[in-house]
Amino acid sequence: MKKEEKKEKSNKDVKAIEKKRERYIAENKKKEKKKRVNIFKAIKKYFTGVIKEVKRIKWTTGKELVKYSIASVLLIIFFGVYFYAINWIALLVRSLAK
Repeated sequence: MKKEEKKEKSNKDVKAIEKKRERYIAENKKKEKKKRVNIFKAIKKYFTGVIKEVKRIKWTTGKELVKYSIASVLLIIFFGVYFYAINWIALLVRSLAK
């Protein structure tokens, strides 16, 4: 009797799982139908979001732009001279070592 009871219980479990699976599939089909959106609406929504994000950006002023540009150019010149000097010193030491 115990074996028969176990089989019946497992059959009930299998049936319950199958019902849950069928309900899940049916719900997903409904969601898929709802997910289908007009392509033009999706594009419009995307660009609306882009415009909102662009409005949030803190753009640099003209003064800040000039200040940062000058700082960048000076840094480039400084490191250019620095590495040129290191290279020149290395060549000098190499020529003295011969």
